[in-house]
Amino acid sequence: MNPKKDALEISSTQIHTDLKEIKERIAALETVASLANRPAVEAYARTVLTSSAVNAIVAACETPKTKEELRAELGYANIPALDYHLSQIRQHDILQPETNDDGILTFRWSNLFARLPKGTLNALLGIAKPKKVVKKAAKVSHHA
Repeated sequence: MNPKKDALEISSTQIHTDLKEIKERIAALETVASLANRPAVEAYARTVLTSSAVNAIVAACETPKTKEELRAELGYANIPALDYHLSQIRQHDILQPETNDDGILTFRWSNLFARLPKGTLNALLGIAKPKKVVKKAAKVSHHA
């Protein structure tokens, strides 16, 4: 038997490179969509971020976190208790799953959500702005 002349040969490196490029393009499109539709994205996020439990999970996922890291950080007794809230958030595309280089599933903010301004994100998540510390000048006594 002779091999087919039109057989396609692709290396896993090529597929990985192409996949990375596709992800970067999608991220760029999500950034444009978030900026162009900021009021709509913000309004949508407000409909999802309606409880302190959901807000805490979303806030924790500013950096990628595994389910176990979220469970420990937020004090859940077990993963199913966390999954109850996590599944609701994922359905609304506020968080997205991501497999890291070690093959471990993590959760992080979706690009659409992450591209909102920091002040808007803090307001949506109920995070207070840090207060500026104002130093008062010491009173000097002019009486000797």
